[in-house]
Amino acid sequence: MTTSQTYWYNLSTQTVVRDDERPSEDCLGPFGSAAEAEESPAVLIEYARSWLESEESEPYREMAADLDDGTDRV
Repeated sequence: MTTSQTYWYNLSTQTVVRDDERPSEDCLGPFGSAAEAEESPAVLIEYARSWLESEESEPYREMAADLDDGTDRV
């Protein structure tokens, strides 16, 4: 019987981890290959940019503009 390996991308360490390495809550995934996991931050950023440019994000951009007073929030 063959078990399939899954991979995760750890945002804290910026490394790919296997499913058997007990991924933490800081991980994106699961992914079917290490290459997919490695590319996941770039893919996520592209999805976010596309969404921000879409009409669906308009109400949220307006809310953010109303809340933005020029100070950084950390």
